[in-house]
Amino acid sequence: MVALTIPSNLAAILASFTVYGLIHRYAAGPKPSPARLGAVTKATSTLHSTLTTVLAIYFLRRCSAQWARTDSVGPADPADPTLGKASGLRSGGYPDDSNNPVLQTRSTLGNAITAIECGYLLQDTISLLREARLRQHLVQPASKPTLRSLLRYADTILLFHHISIALALVVLHYYILRDRDRGIYIIVQFLLMNSSTPILNLRWWLRTYHPQYKMLGMGSDIAFIAAFYMARVWLVGRILRGYGTSHGYDSAWRVYLEGMRLPCQLGTGALWVANTTWWALLVTSVVKRFPQEFASVRKAMGVMKR
Repeated sequence: MVALTIPSNLAAILASFTVYGLIHRYAAGPKPSPARLGAVTKATSTLHSTLTTVLAIYFLRRCSAQWARTDSVGPADPADPTLGKASGLRSGGYPDDSNNPVLQTRSTLGNAITAIECGYLLQDTISLLREARLRQHLVQPASKPTLRSLLRYADTILLFHHISIALALVVLHYYILRDRDRGIYIIVQFLLMNSSTPILNLRWWLRTYHPQYKMLGMGSDIAFIAAFYMARVWLVGRILRGYGTSHGYDSAWRVYLEGMRLPCQLGTGALWVANTTWWALLVTSVVKRFPQEFASVRKAMGVMKR
């Protein structure tokens, strides 16, 4: 008999997909309502984002400690004329990263973290579509589900967000299988964006199940604004600055303009613009809602004093 062997990264994706599926099915029950399924999806999201954030921090700290011991990489002096654009350039004028551990480091743990993320996103996409099907069934019991009808009842922004990132991770693991992967250190840094998700879900839980707790709701709004900015806007610049130190760049903006190829510029720029726009819309909606909610809090406090 020929033994069937599955590459470790694909096994990790399948394991993540299966485990999250079992958690979701067990917690939701055999015949969940859309509300029940939505709550379980949020709870699973909180569990996963916490797990990946902890694993990512551990991985990044371990890489930094290893580089410190081996003196593989360290902050460069931006004033050094031998760094940055003055030297270490490849054809086309871009920095030479052939010996840069920030991009060349390979890690089984780093690959496993991205595999967990990929499996979760694939499973959660199915859960979102299932929830949309249940919502459609409540409104149109006799209708058959189609892609168009499911998109009408689904959270399309979250759905396409999951699909796009899952596809990108599938491509990453294709390159891992072909031994052509690069940049796992930077990719895992981007997974730190998950760190704002628990606060997002707490905010949703308070507003859905405990709308009477206005002060807690307002506090969760402020906390989420801060967490979203740090995890999804500031983090992009921090990653660029971290990469730039190995080439003597003194700012994220200079790295973006001078140290990145056009596809990387387009992808990073689109991500930053999308996250910044999303953050600005979040701030606007919270600011507009605050006067009414603050008035409700003052009124409730006045009633309590009486």
